[in-house]
This record gives sequence, structure tokens and C-alpha cells, in this order.
Amino acid sequence: MKIRERFSMVDLPVLIITAAIIGHDKYKAFHAGANDILQKPYHYSEFMARIQNLIMMKHTANQATRMEMAFLQSQIKPHFLYNVLNTIISLTHLDIEKAREVTEEFTNYLRMSFDFQNTSAISSFRHELSIINSYLSIEKTRFGNRLEVLFDIDVDIDFILPPLMIQPLVENAVLHGVSKKRGGGWIKLTAKKQSKNEYYINVEDNGAGMTPEKQKDLLSADFDRSVGLKNINQRLKHFCGSELMISSTPDAGTSVSMLILLAETTESPAGLKGIKLR
Repeated sequence: MKIRERFSMVDLPVLIITAAIIGHDKYKAFHAGANDILQKPYHYSEFMARIQNLIMMKHTANQATRMEMAFLQSQIKPHFLYNVLNTIISLTHLDIEKAREVTEEFTNYLRMSFDFQNTSAISSFRHELSIINSYLSIEKTRFGNRLEVLFDIDVDIDFILPPLMIQPLVENAVLHGVSKKRGGGWIKLTAKKQSKNEYYINVEDNGAGMTPEKQKDLLSADFDRSVGLKNINQRLKHFCGSELMISSTPDAGTSVSMLILLAETTESPAGLKGIKLR
């Protein structure tokens, strides 16, 4: 079934209505990717019940996916919390103004991390960029000259996207890329409008990089560096019909990019309502 090349059985449930009664035909239907089979003749009530069950399954799975990403974002890692607090305490003895700045960024990071939008279907680029800025400001204070942050973002760019699609990529670049490389390095966030309804996002670093073997496992659930990446890729496929593009070279760095494809809008991105992902 062609649609299974793009959509999983959860993303797009399929109910096949058939007059076939041969078991082998039913097996082929399920093997092709059908969720359920309804045999003719059938009662309308049974038809509606099966449709409602499939819709309920889809909604439940989508909510679980959003909750997983919200959970991944909201579970502030103990070592990160400890390091930030130590940094603030140290700065109070050296630079009280800088200590206040870091405290403000940390407060914003925590507030945005627990924001209700993290469990919603859509957010905005600017909303996520606020989390990214706070996170990088904190890490830049901690790492000092070992971390350089670069931005290549179109002026006034804003668009809708599923929440927490970019921040985990930035965090991975810092924790598993730059921080693992002796002497540190840089990370770069690129956001470009390519056409009326198409946006390009890229997170790149010149850190430790990965071997081809590790890249193959990057989107598997049990690979350490892939925390959140499998979730991001699934939602990107579901909402935009595209997938994460990942390239990496050992000791040279990693690049993770995505295309956000939008349907026609009826309202500005700031409003969110009336705008649908493709």
C-alpha cells in the first residue's frame, strides 16, 4: 500500500470494506497496511463504530506523542540544574549583573519548558526561539569561550510548527557535539523562508560527530543521543510529510535539518488560528 511509505498505521488509519470472504485475501489486506476490515454486507452502526474506534486510536496516539515531547522537555536534568545554580552562585561573587542576567534566562527557560503550548498540536517558531535563546545564553555562560553560538535567521521570520521541534536538536548539539570535543566548538541555527509556505531549519555543530554506524541507529528509541529525535521525526512526517535530514562526520560535526511545509494560511503566524500544517 503506497500510503504506508509516508504514513504509519497510527498516523493514517485505513478501514477496508470488501466482499471477500477468503482468509488469504484478508491476510493480504492486513499485510498491505490495513488497520481493520469490514465485510459486506454490513450494518451502518457497525461501520460507524469501527470508524470511531480508529479515530479514537489516532487521537490517543497523537496525544501520547505530544505528551512524550512535553515530558522530555519538562524533565530538567539534575546535572543541568546543578550546574546552572552553581554558575549563578559563582557569578554573585564576581559579576552580580551577569548573575541577574543568567537568573532571568533560567527563569524564562523553566517557564517556557512547562508552557501549556508544549502539549498543544501547534506552536510558533518565535515561541521556540525564546526557549533556545535562554538555553544557549545559560550554556554560553557556563562554557565561556568553549562554546560559540551562530545564528542565520531571516529577519522577522515566524511560522507555525509542532512544539519542541528545534530546541532538542540544539541541546543535542551542545551536549553530544560541542561539549564532547576537546577545546569546544560552535553550533549554528539557520532558519530560512524558502517559499510562501516552506521553511528550512538547520542545526549544525563542529563537535564530536558520529560514525556511520551510530547514524543508522540515531532515530531508534534506545540510542542515547536520539532522546527526542525519534519523536521529532515522527511528528515531522505526520504534520509536514517530510523527515529529518542528518549528516555527521567523526571529529568534524553533525548537521540536522528539516523542512516545515505549511498549507494555505488565513491568518498571520502570530495568531496561529486558521493556519494548518500540510
